[in-house]
Amino acid sequence: MLAGRRWWLGAALFVCGCARSGGTVDLMPPFSDDTVVGQLSVRWTDSGETRATGGADGTLRRVEFRIQAENLLSDRLYLRVRELRLIARDGTAVTSDADAACALAPRATAVILTGSVWVPSADANAIRGFRVDPLAVPLSERGRAFYREFLLRQRPDAAAQIDAELAAYASAPPCGAS
Repeated sequence: MLAGRRWWLGAALFVCGCARSGGTVDLMPPFSDDTVVGQLSVRWTDSGETRATGGADGTLRRVEFRIQAENLLSDRLYLRVRELRLIARDGTAVTSDADAACALAPRATAVILTGSVWVPSADANAIRGFRVDPLAVPLSERGRAFYREFLLRQRPDAAAQIDAELAAYASAPPCGAS
């Protein structure tokens, strides 16, 4: 009897379009392959809103998403997130062109990006994961020095441009600010 109730509850949650999460992504600075400085997590919810398409797909459903970041460092962390892709069960992806760039306070967690995408109705409840293109740069003096050195190896004649880039990262607005 209990198993029957669990099945019913699971089916009800599935039909209602409850929030889903695709796990986390470790954030590593470009100059290190093994140093985790933070994490990203994404949650998405089928809003229930639909619209007709002119094509063979029929209708689209709006799926809302929220990207949250956690800074594991004792210094501020510059974050840039681009191209969120929600991945359906069959491997197809719907991409959002929304992006975010901000500085996350030490040991803090904040929502850094919210938005929505329109997906084929058949895929709205079939989203099983996500991909995102993040950049994470520690804003400590040491972190900026490592990143500057990393960039100078790729662009040896661009020191002034790299310094301007790092200054822009250091002055990025705080994450989660309205």
